[in-house]
Amino acid sequence: MKKFFKKYTPDKTVVEKYKVLKLIGSPLLHKELWQFSKRSLCGGVALGFFWGWMPMPFQMFPAAICSVILRVNFPLSLIGVWISNPITMPPMMYFAYLLGNWLLNLDPQYESFQLSIEWVGAAWNNIWEPLMLGCLLLGAISSVLAYMSMYIIWKVFIYNKMKQRQNFTK
Repeated sequence: MKKFFKKYTPDKTVVEKYKVLKLIGSPLLHKELWQFSKRSLCGGVALGFFWGWMPMPFQMFPAAICSVILRVNFPLSLIGVWISNPITMPPMMYFAYLLGNWLLNLDPQYESFQLSIEWVGAAWNNIWEPLMLGCLLLGAISSVLAYMSMYIIWKVFIYNKMKQRQNFTK
């Protein structure tokens, strides 16, 4: 599992190449942000999933800052944010809006969503509260599920690796 993640995720040298990442500075070089331990992997994915639900542009910036503060895997926190992308974001936000309306016992103001900045700008005063509540709740739930899933994957991987070692030594 470590080999897989090391092969497909960037390492510390990425920080030296990109000026944007240099803005965060030397804390980004901390070894815990780049290691592949159970805690770091699970936390990085969970953090990315949480920020992926937030209705904002550039979700990777707060995910990056939080990964530095919480000392979880930096690349996986950024990759986890990609659950929301131009294809998945509209249905995610609409579902979060409907969930927020249901939790607040409100009738949805809008029965359809239009993918335009003008529509969101005009509707923002009516949708922000249920949307934010739905996004926060779904972000928390999906981050817990992501953490638990990565934890289980890690345990299964370690179990299989130990089983292979036992079979090899026999």
